Amino acid sequence: MTANPHLDATVVETRRLDLLRRIADSGGAISPVAEPQAKHGYQYVAPAGDVANDLAVLARQNYLEARFFDKVSLCPKCDACHLNVREICPSCRSAHLASEGLFHHFRCGYVGIPPEFTLEADGGYRCPKCNHTMHHLGTEYDRLGKAFVCRGCGLVSETPPVEAICLSCGARTPAENLVSTVAFSYLITSRGAEAVRRGRLFGDDDEPVRVADAAVYRRTVILEFLLHQMKRLLQLNEPFSVMLVKWTPGETAAHDGGEPAKWLTRLKGCLRDVDLIGQLADVLYVAVLPHARSRDAEALRRRIETELGPRSPLGLSVVEIKERKDLAGVLAGLAGRGEPE
Repeated sequence: MTANPHLDATVVETRRLDLLRRIADSGGAISPVAEPQAKHGYQYVAPAGDVANDLAVLARQNYLEARFFDKVSLCPKCDACHLNVREICPSCRSAHLASEGLFHHFRCGYVGIPPEFTLEADGGYRCPKCNHTMHHLGTEYDRLGKAFVCRGCGLVSETPPVEAICLSCGARTPAENLVSTVAFSYLITSRGAEAVRRGRLFGDDDEPVRVADAAVYRRTVILEFLLHQMKRLLQLNEPFSVMLVKWTPGETAAHDGGEPAKWLTRLKGCLRDVDLIGQLADVLYVAVLPHARSRDAEALRRRIETELGPRSPLGLSVVEIKERKDLAGVLAGLAGRGEPE
């Protein structure tokens, strides 16, 4: 029987939307939990499907924001995380090491472990190098850091190599040659919250407003995103800024073929993955910059202006949103449409 790709896509979209809804209902975030039986030591608690893959896809599509959670070392042979990491003898590769303190004899400069120094009847230590007896700690000898003594071959080393043995396949790997993967936690974005509110993921037909071939969010959608960021600011104290973009074509831009689509596409390429851009009015756009304070936003603005070059017809300005009236002022004063409900 031939599979129905449209039906399969619908099932996957429904599952991912349900995952978004669960994340929103649980406070807007999901983090992995330790699970020794999981391939990489962590798993996400969710009802069905390839949750890790669904989360990654939703993050790439900007419904979620990925944040570093932990780094997991893996066996380069079988990709397992079940590793026994320990120091080993640099000579015989045995892990049967004992930690010993070190004596430093000031008279001759010899450094060795205590068993090398003969304990005298009067409580002193006889140096194996110069055969003089040490009695006074701090004036004749000192205790240094520790060394490792191999119980197999007797070799003494101060910094033995570190090796990992894989408990899954038995491979032995120097610690510096281990590979790693990153476990992420995820936060729902403004776009994700809007998808949950609508009850469906965005599609090409209803998500963007088209300016020639450049896709930016329509006014109603970008305003929803702004309101969601404001809620995060008020509830979680998460800072954000907005970048106002005014299309001001002149003779220079016209001679350069400066259509809005071309410049908006270049602008989007300069923004971060988490930033969203939408249209407020005919010639006015706004980019939402999550987690960006005024200094970060201004640095981003200067970098973008440099990348776009002096011929750019886009006028850029940034405003940090610290409270509700800041956002109302931006929308009312610059978009001329008033504060969103």
